[in-house]
Amino acid sequence: MFKDYYNEKARLKFIKASLPDPSAWQILPRRNVLSTYPSDFEVIKMTHTDITARLNALRNHPLVKQVVPHRKVTRTLSYVDEVDEAESDEEKEDSPPCSEDASDPCHTSRPLNRKIRSIGAAFWHSPVRHKSRRLLRSVSSKQITSALQAESLWQMGFTGQGIKIAIFDTGLAEEHPHFKKGRIKDRTNWTNEKTLEDGLGHGTFVAGVVASSKDCLGFAPDADLYIFRVFTNNQVSYTSWFLDAFNYAILRRVNVLNLSIGGPDFMDHPFVDKVWELTANGVVMVSAIGNDGPLYGTLNNPADQMDVIGVGGINFENQIARFSSRGMTTWELPGGYGRVKPDIVTYGSSVRGSALKGGCRSLSGTSVASPVVAGAVTLLMSAVMPTGAAVNPASVKQALMASARRLPNINMFEQGQGKLDLLKAYQMLKVAFQHSHTLWPWSGYLAVFITVSQEAAQWEGIAQGQVTLSIESPAEEEEGVPRVSQVNLPIRVPIIPTPPRSRRLLWDQYHNLRYPPGYFPRDNLRMKNDPLDWNGDHIHTNFKDMYVHLRASGYFIEVLGAPFTCFDGLRYGTLLIVDPEEEYFPEEVSKLKRDIDNGLSVIVFADWYNTTVMRKVKFYDENTRQWWMPDTGGANIPALNDLMSPWGMAFGDKVYEGDFNLGDHEMYYASGTSIAKFPAEGLVITDSLKDQGHEVIKGESIAALEVALLGLHQTKPAAEDAGDWGVPPTGGRIALYGDSNCLDSSHMQKDCYWLLDALLEYTSHNQLAPLLEERAINLPPNSLLELPTRMDGNHLYRYSKVLDSHLGEPRPKPLPLCPHLAWASPHALNVSAPSNLFRQQKLLSIGLEPALPIMPHADGEEPDPNDLQPPGIRDLTRGGSGANWELMGSSGRLYDSTPVFPTIAFLGMALVLVFIINHIYKGKHRPRRKRGRLKKMPTIFSGVKMPGV
Repeated sequence: MFKDYYNEKARLKFIKASLPDPSAWQILPRRNVLSTYPSDFEVIKMTHTDITARLNALRNHPLVKQVVPHRKVTRTLSYVDEVDEAESDEEKEDSPPCSEDASDPCHTSRPLNRKIRSIGAAFWHSPVRHKSRRLLRSVSSKQITSALQAESLWQMGFTGQGIKIAIFDTGLAEEHPHFKKGRIKDRTNWTNEKTLEDGLGHGTFVAGVVASSKDCLGFAPDADLYIFRVFTNNQVSYTSWFLDAFNYAILRRVNVLNLSIGGPDFMDHPFVDKVWELTANGVVMVSAIGNDGPLYGTLNNPADQMDVIGVGGINFENQIARFSSRGMTTWELPGGYGRVKPDIVTYGSSVRGSALKGGCRSLSGTSVASPVVAGAVTLLMSAVMPTGAAVNPASVKQALMASARRLPNINMFEQGQGKLDLLKAYQMLKVAFQHSHTLWPWSGYLAVFITVSQEAAQWEGIAQGQVTLSIESPAEEEEGVPRVSQVNLPIRVPIIPTPPRSRRLLWDQYHNLRYPPGYFPRDNLRMKNDPLDWNGDHIHTNFKDMYVHLRASGYFIEVLGAPFTCFDGLRYGTLLIVDPEEEYFPEEVSKLKRDIDNGLSVIVFADWYNTTVMRKVKFYDENTRQWWMPDTGGANIPALNDLMSPWGMAFGDKVYEGDFNLGDHEMYYASGTSIAKFPAEGLVITDSLKDQGHEVIKGESIAALEVALLGLHQTKPAAEDAGDWGVPPTGGRIALYGDSNCLDSSHMQKDCYWLLDALLEYTSHNQLAPLLEERAINLPPNSLLELPTRMDGNHLYRYSKVLDSHLGEPRPKPLPLCPHLAWASPHALNVSAPSNLFRQQKLLSIGLEPALPIMPHADGEEPDPNDLQPPGIRDLTRGGSGANWELMGSSGRLYDSTPVFPTIAFLGMALVLVFIINHIYKGKHRPRRKRGRLKKMPTIFSGVKMPGV
């Protein structure tokens, strides 16, 4: 990749300057319509000798941005082909059937971007990668346009006219009967096949959802279609094909681009950077979020990028489709927190669209939901752009998300902002665009950290207010000064008293690694179809079910995205270390030792590790033409053993699998390890399993007796530690278990949440479950046992936050600084009302009315806002400016001690009462005249005599 666009001669000149030997490399020709235009990249094929030196020479050229492998892209969004009853017999014959072959993506829930060649094929890989998904519902005869009420906009004269939409897919026939004459403006082929036709029907279907004008209607029948054939009939593509096609889309100034593909590799930098460049040029990109649900943390790229509208799928009953991928994003892990995705959801199950040669067919998948949104966006833009409103990717995305309808009882990581509402988006679009400003780049974030001061640790109530920030955008060409906008973000936070230490758990996220950027294998070796560990190992992704269970059990879980040296062990009861792949700093080992001596407990769920098995599960990467070797097993057992060494504990290097029972609970051990060393006074539970490592290596299954699965140990504090108030100190408790698959929702067969509950009862309350106590034994010491070692020549340092390379050998990096937060200074929005007033006063609405003025003192000085706070309550934030807060107690009442208003109210009511009594008394002591009964009451209140009748 170059830093700018250059013509072919200039690019060749730059490459020759870095690679003077022309026999060692060659430029691969790109035969497409953009070959004569300037480009920002080149594809080079090199010989296998001294490649590293030549790559470094290219990277050192001042005009070269980056050098990356040429990646092969395989369609990773599956769809289910449903034959419609109205489809012609000819279409039924021509539509490609879904087979059970691994190459057919109709049945691939998650095919990789890399084909995997078998080393121990009988075990590690299967010729049948995935079976066909069962349809989620029967085929609906309802038009997708009717379901979203597109007819209302058609009747207003909006049909997509004047909007250019690009369809990146498998192509489209020029004379397809569903499209109006002249609407297909351009068809281009970017593959190595010499055809513009659609040989599969998927591109035809997607284009039909967007712009079909008959039978199965599309949203924008008068839109200008630009068809980009970027996939072969075998559904194969390359990054360079996409880069050229993206450049051509920018050149043709398309408005909307639909991309119904995706994958887990968000580190394909040329692809990701080009997507950013597209949106920077005003192209609204819509992409499918993925078909890897219902597991969390399965978002696909590019739909997981901030500048792309990521679309999830629902059925016609407004339920999240089971296949639709869930959030959160995993880019930010472990140092940050993932973003909410998908952005929006819409119908993606049993949607009708154009068939290959006419008629209609029904498909399901998020690759179907994506063109639904793309078509809706095209229709909306045709309604707004003629008004002169500023339409750009930011404003379009804002309008869609702000107008979406929330689906009940579905969390934000499944539905994003909710279901697409076409009519509301049209109304929102006009208003929103009047006040929107272009914001670029899409990078950056605003994170809000909220905590309470130590003085408010036992306070319960609601803190609400707004965060105010100003946004400055560059001036347009005709403007002289930058644009400045102020945004008020309302926040409402329920606050509870700090839970007891025994109920506070800390989840270690810092030591979890995942694909990309390296090859980290799955924790379950039986998962032949999905060998990469790519879900993030977070409590809101593949461990979400475990998190929900713990919250329902009354535990509070916090996520640690920094080294062990950055948390206060006295605040937490148990540290959860689950499936770690990262190394540990030496300072972390000593810090954890001190914390456990002071009462912190630790629960470890490990996984398999065996260097021979690791070499057996390597695979060939067709992109780099190299064998990929895992740098660690399911977990980094040598690193865990270093961490546990102060207590004489260690895991072994055997791999075990099998069913066993603990009391009445049926358990499944999926590619786990065993406990090799444990303190003599500790308790260990053993059972018989199968030696899965021997099966992988030798191809035969053998039994393993008395495998140590679970260990429990009460530690002793350091001798120099002294207890408080004369109470002897107590060290923390440690629990080890050799398999984490029973907590991981990725490929769980049997959960072990009950076991986690029992271990937490032991670590937090020193209560050992009877069924564990009955099975426990003491593990005899075995000094001859050989512990696992790190694999020679591994490259873990390339992806590690802990290791660095020094003269070809890994060594620890300097310990990073702990995150530091600068608290903002709060400004009160409301003054508390009198607590003894009969009717409770309402708080001001956030962001709608100005704050109540603060009355000056008698001496003319402004009062200190802190003087108005209730006793014992302090500001919830400290430091800079920009946050406004109001506080409510747990009962919902406001606290105040000002006696002025009650006194005035009491005196006023007393005067009125005296006045009424006086009139009644006078009326009783006067001669009565005969008058109408109805005129008596006005006399009382007015004090004026009425003439008699």
